[in-house]
Amino acid sequence: MLLWEAILPGLAIGWLRKGSVKNLNRVNLVGWPLILLALLLQAVIRLDFNYFNSKLSSGYPFLYILSFILLLVFVILQKRQAGIIIFGLGILLNLLVISANQGRMPVDTSTMPAEKAAELDAGTASPFHITMIEDTPLAFLGDIIPLPCSENRLVSIGDILLGAGTAIYIQQNMTKKKKKRKWRP
Repeated sequence: MLLWEAILPGLAIGWLRKGSVKNLNRVNLVGWPLILLALLLQAVIRLDFNYFNSKLSSGYPFLYILSFILLLVFVILQKRQAGIIIFGLGILLNLLVISANQGRMPVDTSTMPAEKAAELDAGTASPFHITMIEDTPLAFLGDIIPLPCSENRLVSIGDILLGAGTAIYIQQNMTKKKKKRKWRP
């Protein structure tokens, strides 16, 4: 996901548009615990995969898909802003391709170094990814787009929308003017 890489540009654009970071503390994210639960599920998968010999591996696909469903529910609960809509579309596209591929994101390994591709093929590189093959469902939504600033890193269309939505949401909310209350006797 390009979420973390989107925060800094969102802040920079908001600042250039004369926004304030202080305005972000007025943002009311309805259902924000859903984000924490989704991140916790993904952290459990990663921890189990890396440190506990994949004892929960049969549940990874279910837990990973559930984390995206929780994020999608969070998006549905929010006010309709361009950033949230774009973010939600990214979540939906990633959920579709992951669901169509048994709970894992397909990756085009043709541009990867041979050892990285072999690790992905063997299932030792990531609990979240699989190697893309010729008949991979919804392959065009998988990790196929190389990042120019990161060697050997591929992202999906959904990841790009997630990042763009995050950056737009941050700068939109940084530049929101505080509503002035009209005094009424």
